Parts: sequence; structure tokens; C-alpha cells
Amino acid sequence: MELPRAALNIQRGLAVLAIAAVLGVAVAERSSPFAARLRDGRPWPFWLSVREPGRAVAPSVHLGVYDPVRRVLVLIRVPETTKLQGNLTAARAYLDALRATNDPASASRAVEDLAQIKMSALSLEPIAWEGAGRLGLDLAVDEDEDEPAVAAAFALKARGRSPRALWSLARRAVSGVLHGDKSAADALLLTLELRRAPIESLEPAVLPDDSAAPAFLARVFEPRPGSPADEKAIVAEVLNGTDTPGLAAQAMKVLRSRGIDAMVLGQAPRPRSRTVIFDRTGDFGRAARVRAALGCPTAIAATRIDALRGVDASVELGDDCTF
Repeated sequence: MELPRAALNIQRGLAVLAIAAVLGVAVAERSSPFAARLRDGRPWPFWLSVREPGRAVAPSVHLGVYDPVRRVLVLIRVPETTKLQGNLTAARAYLDALRATNDPASASRAVEDLAQIKMSALSLEPIAWEGAGRLGLDLAVDEDEDEPAVAAAFALKARGRSPRALWSLARRAVSGVLHGDKSAADALLLTLELRRAPIESLEPAVLPDDSAAPAFLARVFEPRPGSPADEKAIVAEVLNGTDTPGLAAQAMKVLRSRGIDAMVLGQAPRPRSRTVIFDRTGDFGRAARVRAALGCPTAIAATRIDALRGVDASVELGDDCTF
């Protein structure tokens, strides 16, 4: 059956656009700092400014580090209360810069610059910032979401499944490179890379306090290969974030049957619609192992270091987890 001429023309047009996009990406990739790190097998750092469309609030600032060897993305949220310079917090730095420039994008870059200086001061080893990216993301934040880094990491990966988002990123990449911006293709190439990576490769985190940050940043920028020591017993606390009596006890039994040293410690600090496993030591792999052992497909994991809790991971059960 012969296709109508209009449909045939549309197909031809889409094919031409696809070929143009592929050629454009190939041209852009040659000069991309991200692509260079990918070829060298070195972690690529970038700053991500997450904006809420339609709301006049300061964007959420994240430090991202993509490790091309492990194909892992660590996305670290810098809380607004983080002191970047003396007593100057991230929130105050943004407001001061916005007042001076009246430009939200410039204000975000000012916060990122101060945060970069702070990260360098905290890091045990020099951080290779050359070629670091600056990305933006528009994201409607759920009012009940208290883990913005989780939402941002998932949104970055989701862009790879959206033809409209990919086409928009490709257009910006080609246009930017033609105007001499070598980093214009970074956002597109990262999106394509994350599209191929499994969901388990996302490691959201909250920047810990200054005492725990050096060791945490060392793990992020200089990840060590796994060793038998990584298989040591994991201690996890289980807290019930639902109205279902006995749910934490059931989860504890499941975890213990799968090699996790779990104990029930009562109710979670807040109700949960979705189960969250918190890494409390800065080793995301332990929280990932607890998540796998729990067997709750929709559970998420994130790093929130808290050495005072005396556990490797905290499980806050939500309504999505049943046994």
C-alpha cells in the first residue's frame, strides 16, 4: 500500500532532521569537554541549577560528577544553609548576586563559583575543574519531596527518553558550537550517556557538613575499585513511615533473611508515600545493597551522612512497600 504524499513528505523530513541531528552531534562532540573526559576515562564535574517554572524562588544548586568508567552519576545538592564563605550561606549569596545583577542566571553562577571554591578547600586532593560544565534544569518540585537531588537525578535521566527534549538539546548544542561555545554539547552528550546507564547508576546525595565532606568528596572524585571488605555486614535501622502497624518488623525480617543486620527503631520522622533508604556513612553502595535486599521496586536511595546514628543505612518505609 502506497503512503499518501503528505505522510511520505513528513517521513522524509523526519529522516533529514535525524541525519542533521546526528551530524550536528558528531561535530559538537569533537570539542566537548564532557566528551574529552569520556575518552580519557576521568570523572567530569558539572554544576546543575534546578529551577521551578513559574515560581520566583532561588534555584537549587547541585554538584554533579559523572564517572565514565563506572558509568555512575553522583548528584550532590548544596543546601541553601551551606556556608560558602565565612558566614555567607548559599541562599544569601544568591540574593546578594541577584540584587547586584538583576539576572537569575548570573546569580546562580555566582553561587556555583563560591561553592566550587569551597569544594576545592574541603577536598583532600586537588579537583580537576577544567572543562567543568554548567547545566540548567526546569523541574516542578513535589511539595512532599524532601530529596531534591533524587528528583533532579531522575529528571536528568528521563530527558533521554523524550524526543522533544533530545531535539531541543541537539539544536542548542549545534547552535552553540557554531557560535564557538565548546561546552554547548555537554548537556546533550550527558543525557545520551545517562540514557544507556541503568537507573541504579544514579547516586543522589546531600552535601555533608565540613567535618564529613573531605572523605565523602574523596570517594566521589577518586572512587576505589570494590574489595572483599565492601561485603562486610551492613547495619541498618528500619523506621515505619506509614500507618500500617508492624510494617517495620516485617521489613526487618526480610532484610535479616538476606544478610542485612537490621533492627526496628520505631516511626520515621515524617510520613512517607515512597520508601527511602539513606546512606549514613558516605558509601552509597551500602544503601544500594539494602535497597536490593528489601525487594521494594519503587524504593529510592540517597546519601545523607549522619555518623551519630551509628548505622550504615536508615530505611524509612513508605506506602509503596508491602511484604
